[in-house]
Amino acid sequence: MGFFEDIVGKIFGKQEQRQPLVHEVLERSEKELASYKRWLMSDSSKELISDFDRAYSLKMKQVESSLAVHLLQSKYANGFALSYNEQIGAENFQHFFDYLKNIVEPQGYRVAQADRKLKVKGEAEEEIEKWYLKPLAGDLSAQLIDQRFGNILIEKVSINRKPSYIKLMANIYQDRLYTKAKPFEELYQQLITR
Repeated sequence: MGFFEDIVGKIFGKQEQRQPLVHEVLERSEKELASYKRWLMSDSSKELISDFDRAYSLKMKQVESSLAVHLLQSKYANGFALSYNEQIGAENFQHFFDYLKNIVEPQGYRVAQADRKLKVKGEAEEEIEKWYLKPLAGDLSAQLIDQRFGNILIEKVSINRKPSYIKLMANIYQDRLYTKAKPFEELYQQLITR
């Protein structure tokens, strides 16, 4: 350990930095893709999307519901998180995570990063699956680059191999090379309209 790290450790306490136990590309097997397609055509998917929309709408009015939805709103980033509960079911939860990516992609996006990390935090094992989507470049001769809704981050977090939450964030570019971002509500409407 260097002199600087030693001093910082004495002032702030030693920060244990653990490397992920597993860090791999997130890919779905043929079996998982087939299961997702069946889910997409099922009543379970329609019910979950409808229940989520109802919970999101109630949360916008500051009313709680049986599904715990958390709003993530700021000037430069907007989104939501959905906490897992037994009412949803682990398989529905997994498919909903993939569904979000599959709805965002046709809005002019490409998957820039897809990974799965497994870490140990204290006594807990944390697994994070992530889809990170960026807007397609579009017309390169245009004066401004169309950022659409900004960069989209979708994560599914599990603690001790149990689903915990799904988060979707749209982070906008604040650069004069980009167009003004479309309102997050437009993206949200795409997510709940099948």
